[in-house]
Amino acid sequence: MEVSLAVPGTCMRTGMPHRVEKFFTISVEGWENGAATVTLDTYSDAWLSHDLRGHRQSGIQRENAPRLNAAITAITQALEAEVVPSGFTSYGIPTEDGFEYFPDDDPDTLDSWYMAEIPRRTAWLRSHLPPSSPFFEAETDKPVTCVEVAEGSRTLGYLWAAEDGLAAGFEPRTPAGDEAIDAAQSWLLYLGRAKHHNLTPGQAISESGSWPGSAHSGSALPETRRVFSSLEELQDLSGRE
Repeated sequence: MEVSLAVPGTCMRTGMPHRVEKFFTISVEGWENGAATVTLDTYSDAWLSHDLRGHRQSGIQRENAPRLNAAITAITQALEAEVVPSGFTSYGIPTEDGFEYFPDDDPDTLDSWYMAEIPRRTAWLRSHLPPSSPFFEAETDKPVTCVEVAEGSRTLGYLWAAEDGLAAGFEPRTPAGDEAIDAAQSWLLYLGRAKHHNLTPGQAISESGSWPGSAHSGSALPETRRVFSSLEELQDLSGRE
C-alpha cells in the first residue's frame, strides 16, 4: 500500500519568504511484513546551487540549506531510519542532509526550463485535450501580451497572445501547484473555442474577462494586462516562486 501527501511550504529568497503550494511530496509505502519506506520529494530549486534556468544561486542555497537539513534530521529521528539519497540528476546531487554544490563550470548547460520543462509541460497539457480541439501556435519569437488568471488572491497563471496574431497559450504559475495545471487545461480549451470561432489570439485575450470559466479555471483579470518582450520572459515569470 502506498499513500502520498503533497504539502505546501515556504522558501527564502534573499531574506523574503515565498510560499510554494507543492513544496514537498511525502510518500509512505508499506508491505505485509511490516517494512516501510518513506520518500521525500521536493519541488523547489531553493535547495540547489543553480536554479532550473542554470543560473548560479549559491546565496539562496546557503539560505535554505539549514532548513532542509533540519527537516531531514527531524524525519529520520522520528522514524529511526537511515537516509538513502536518490541518484544523481541533471538538477543536483542529493545527499544525506540536502544537496551538494553542483560541479559544473558552464551552468547554462543545466537550463532545462526552456529546453525541456516548458516543452514537456505544453505537450502534456495539450495531450489531455479533445483530439479535435484546434490550437493556436504554442511558440513565438514576437512580444506577447498577457493577463493574469487568479482564484481569489492567488495567481494561477498567465493567458497570453503573441503580436504575430498566430500564437497563444497559458503559462501555469509553478508555485500554484496542481491548481495551476487544472486552470491551464480550462484556458487551453477556451483558446481552442476562440480559434474555432475565428477569433485572433489578441481578441481571445480581450474577451477573456467576460468568459464565465469552469470549476477550475479561475478568472482572467483584464486590469493586469501587460506586454513582455518575449515568451521566454513570461515563462521565466511563471516559474518563479
